[in-house]
Amino acid sequence: MPKLMTSRTARRIAIPVLMSLISGAGGTMGVASARAGVDTDLRAGVYMDANAVGIGAGVLTPVGSDNRWFFNPNLEVGFGDNENLILMNGDFHYDLNQSSNMSFWMGAGPAVIVTDPSAGSSRTDVGLNLLTGLSGTSGSVRPFAQLKGIVADNSQVVLQGGIRF
Repeated sequence: MPKLMTSRTARRIAIPVLMSLISGAGGTMGVASARAGVDTDLRAGVYMDANAVGIGAGVLTPVGSDNRWFFNPNLEVGFGDNENLILMNGDFHYDLNQSSNMSFWMGAGPAVIVTDPSAGSSRTDVGLNLLTGLSGTSGSVRPFAQLKGIVADNSQVVLQGGIRF
């Protein structure tokens, strides 16, 4: 039987990684145009099934030359009354419609979910993210919103919003 990650170990890994992503995001704002279409995102959301709110950060990079497929690895931390969540995601999405000001997408990707309940030991779960969203396409800072379903032993529905730059 595989050894589960303890909540202390998960926090020691996730919090520095999240802080690095956030501080790196702030440092890259001035050089966004020099990175050939690679964007940083900051996000906040509500984990409806866990009754938690969360924050996160990620990177959005095009896959291929048609600018319709994107890879969006991200890290999220959710804080709830009864449990905290740490999610590491490797999402891909496809832009279905790219107008001059708005983009609509659908996608999926793997997720690793560490659940740290206020009572008991932490659990690590592997799941599948299913997501849809829309975002602004013009300007150096663009808002986005997404609805994400996480299919796992401890499934979640997440409503998120954020900015990309």
